[in-house]
Amino acid sequence: MDEQAGTVSIICVTHNETGNLPRWKASVDALRIPGALQVETILVDGGSDDGTESLARDLGFTHVLEHPGESIPACRNIGARSASGLLIGYLDADCEPAPDWLVKALPHLKSTSPSLLGWPSAPPEDRTWVQHAWHIHWSHKLRAAVEAESENLVRNQAFRLLTTRNLIMNRDVFEAVGGFDESLATGEDTDFALRAARSGTNVCGLPSLRVLHHGEPRTLEQFYRQQYWHANRDAYGKILRERQGIQGLNALLFTFLFAASLLLSAAGFLSASVRLVYGLPLVLLIGGPALLVATRAKEPLQAVPLAILYFAYGLARAVELFRIHGKGKSWRNSPPP
Repeated sequence: MDEQAGTVSIICVTHNETGNLPRWKASVDALRIPGALQVETILVDGGSDDGTESLARDLGFTHVLEHPGESIPACRNIGARSASGLLIGYLDADCEPAPDWLVKALPHLKSTSPSLLGWPSAPPEDRTWVQHAWHIHWSHKLRAAVEAESENLVRNQAFRLLTTRNLIMNRDVFEAVGGFDESLATGEDTDFALRAARSGTNVCGLPSLRVLHHGEPRTLEQFYRQQYWHANRDAYGKILRERQGIQGLNALLFTFLFAASLLLSAAGFLSASVRLVYGLPLVLLIGGPALLVATRAKEPLQAVPLAILYFAYGLARAVELFRIHGKGKSWRNSPPP
C-alpha cells in the first residue's frame, strides 16, 4: 500500500467502556499519520447500557455501530466489513497506542505479501506485581522475541504474541482468513492469528509496535478470573479436530499436565512418606518455565511471582476445560474493589 494515500480503519469493539473510551480516542487522534493517509475510527458496540455509543458519537468516531447481543468475534467482523480502509487495525477499548504506532507498522504492510502484525501490550507505569510479572511472561516466552531488535520482525510462532489489543493487517488477510470465528466465545483473536499463519500469511511480531493496556488485571483474583474467561475448550477442540500439527496447543498441553500434576500432588497427602515425590511434577511444571522466563528477562527474582501466576493460570484453565462451573459474560463483570 502507498503510505502517501489511502485509509486505515481502526476498530474498537466495546461493551460498557465509557471509562476508557476518551483515552482511546485521544491516543488514536494523536497518532502520527504518514503522508496523506486517512484514519477512520469504527466503534462496534455489543449492547452497552452505560452510554458508550452516545459518548463515541460525542468523541467524533467516524462510525458508531450498535449490535446489542452480538458476540465479540461477530462485532469484530462487523467492524471489518464496514471498514473502507485497505488496512485494518484492532485496538481494544482499554488500550493506548504509542504516537508512532502507524509509522512503525506501515513499512511492513506495503509488501505484495499480506501481513498480520502485532506485539504484546504493556501495562501502565503504575503496574502491580501481577501486571509486571505477566508482562515479563508475554514478552519473554518466545526466545525469538527476546532476541529481536526493536525494528526486527519475529516470525517463528509469532501468532502466540498477537491479540486484538495490538493488531494491524492488510485487508486481504481478513478476507483470506474469513474473519473471526463467531462460534468462539473467547480466544477468537488467537484463533484468527493461528489460521492466518496456517494459510501462509506473513504473521509477524514487531517489538516497536507499542501499546499500553490499562485493563490488565491488577490483582491475583482478577488475573484468575481473566484466565478463566479467556480459556476456551471449544477453541482447543477446534484445533484438535483440524489435525494440523501441534501449533496452538501449548495452552491445552499445559492445562492437561497441570491438572494431572495437581491431582498427583493431592494424592501425595494420603501418603506422608512420599509427599514430596508426588508434588515434584507440579513444582517442575510451574517452576521450570518460571525460572526460564525470569532468566531470559534477566530478572531472576521474578521466578517466584511467575510461578504463582502459572499456578493460577493452570487452575483457571483446568476449571474451564472440565467445565467445573459456568462462565459469566466477562471477567470484568464484578471486579473486586
